[in-house]
Amino acid sequence: MPAATILIPTHNHVAPLRHAIAGAQSQTLQDFELFVVGDGVGDATREMMRELGAADHRIRFFDFPKGPRKGEIHRHEALKQATGRIVAYLGDDDAWMPQHLETLDRLLREVDFGHTLHIGIDEDGALRFLPADLENPEFRRLMLTQLFNRFDFTFAGHTLEAYRKLPHGWRTTPPEFPWTDLYMWRQFLAEPWCRARSAMVPTCICTASSARPNLTDRERADELAAWRARFEEPGFREAIWRQAADALAREAIREELDTLTLKRTAAKGGRLLKAGLARRWGGRGPAGGPGRT
Repeated sequence: MPAATILIPTHNHVAPLRHAIAGAQSQTLQDFELFVVGDGVGDATREMMRELGAADHRIRFFDFPKGPRKGEIHRHEALKQATGRIVAYLGDDDAWMPQHLETLDRLLREVDFGHTLHIGIDEDGALRFLPADLENPEFRRLMLTQLFNRFDFTFAGHTLEAYRKLPHGWRTTPPEFPWTDLYMWRQFLAEPWCRARSAMVPTCICTASSARPNLTDRERADELAAWRARFEEPGFREAIWRQAADALAREAIREELDTLTLKRTAAKGGRLLKAGLARRWGGRGPAGGPGRT
């Protein structure tokens, strides 16, 4: 049994897909099977997958017709054949750093479902870091009840055993629900037995293609190639750790300031209410109220 099953869904990102697969093949943890799950792909993808599959026996291509939404049902069918201890997801236009799978494997030795630190690319090309805490009951409640998600598909993983205990697994997301990944994550988080944890470790880059729809397939591929080259640069890991730590610290400060602002606003409101009561009732409060003697 391999340590991991890597699942990459794809529809029409041919050139970026090659770089995503190369990123998976460059992992420090090499004991894996790699499932590329086609959702109505074209001939160019089929030809590329024949080439890559012939060169690496760990790669399997599932050629499904176009399914509803993002073809979530195809992911479920592919996972019926998975044999890895854990399942790790990778978007076909995203990039894993070499230590991602090893980090996720360590995390999922202690929990059933988890993720690493979300790092996205804004419209202006700047990195965006999203802290999360799945062990916090309130955070987990928000993900279950609100349109609130702090990590993309590419950062998440779970044990295969936990997946097979779920009531459904991957299924078509309702049309009124915007995010197919959050719809899936909720199945794990709704289960009382599911141990979930966030590892605030930078291990991936999400290119946020939906936020930058004007990029061509070639431009997306070139961007992934540039990121993969940066991952190999001396000092890159230390630099991204520093940048992540700084971003998380700033986020914590903003949250603390927001909390203080709310407390001050509430205190000011209380003082104004007391002053108004004093003017209206001469300091005694209304009849039957707390100021009555």
